[in-house]
Amino acid sequence: MAKKIIVHAGFHKTGTTAIQSSFFAATKALESGGITYPHVGGKAHHKAVYSLMGKTWGWEDRGGITATDKKWRQFLKQVKRAKSTALISSEFLCELTEEQIIKFKKDLGNSDVTIYFTLRPLLKIIPSAYQQHLKIGIKSSYEKWLHSILDEPGVSTITPSFWVRHMHGEVLAKWIKHFGKENVVLLVVDEKKPEFMYEQFNLLLGLKPGFLTPQTDQDSNRSLSLDEITLLNTINKKFSKKRSWHDYETFIRNGSIKYLTNKVTPPIDAARLLTPQWAVDIAKRVSSANVAEIKGLGIKIIGDIDAFENAEIPIGENPEVTMIPVELAAKALVAMDLRVVEKLPTKYVARILWKMTKRDLKRFLRK
Repeated sequence: MAKKIIVHAGFHKTGTTAIQSSFFAATKALESGGITYPHVGGKAHHKAVYSLMGKTWGWEDRGGITATDKKWRQFLKQVKRAKSTALISSEFLCELTEEQIIKFKKDLGNSDVTIYFTLRPLLKIIPSAYQQHLKIGIKSSYEKWLHSILDEPGVSTITPSFWVRHMHGEVLAKWIKHFGKENVVLLVVDEKKPEFMYEQFNLLLGLKPGFLTPQTDQDSNRSLSLDEITLLNTINKKFSKKRSWHDYETFIRNGSIKYLTNKVTPPIDAARLLTPQWAVDIAKRVSSANVAEIKGLGIKIIGDIDAFENAEIPIGENPEVTMIPVELAAKALVAMDLRVVEKLPTKYVARILWKMTKRDLKRFLRK
């Protein structure tokens, strides 16, 4: 097992995708410096963590895949083979139960483990989180979703995982309980200094300045415009219940919407998602309580967590969007190219071809 293990455990919507793209791009260079960044499919370690949790990716009742422990076992083998240091990164680690944290610690053996969390203001996380949930198919309007998470903070009927992830003080306390406060560190993301997170990981990994840098070819997790949000929400509502998660993931999540976020830049004057004042007020109260709890944990905090109280987002009531630009719809359709079709599994294609063959045969026999 690696002598030292650095774990980047979250939180969601704090620049994790960007830093993971940097880790992935630097895999070989890291390895030459004695740092192993395991590969288990994708640029982060989500598949391994899903495997540890036995979590279902997708819709449980419509084709979602529940992970076995296979990926986790494969992942551990790579960690054990690390010559000196292993680097683990997945924001889904912040969702582990206490029982799963205990198993996580046990499986890592006697290595020197340090847990790092990245965090930005809850107020800024909320609109980003809504858009992320849209990408897995929720049909609620922003306002309805806000009521579901803020009418009773700590409870969410539409997206139960939201508060599992974002009661930040409670999450940190669980990890401290099992790893000790001296081994849990919080990095406060400064959006005015986008290089901050890269600089900090360079320092903690003992890398030279500028070693880890933003990747220009990374998958974009940019915010959606109001028109794009309306388009996706409408697609979700129209998407047939007879169709599976695989269809949705292939054609919508990794097809039209991913193409828009990766390849299309909205106009500067494009309408953005607005958050009503009542929701901002509640979010700030919850955030203040979270910050107070975190400061009382006694962990090392790098960055200005007190600045959270000054966080701002666009406030207002969202206008009803009944039409979207033709150009936007056209760009979404452009994503339906051969690369998307190539992702279809053989069994899926065979099943569709068999249905088409039987249909054509029936038509032929009726002639």
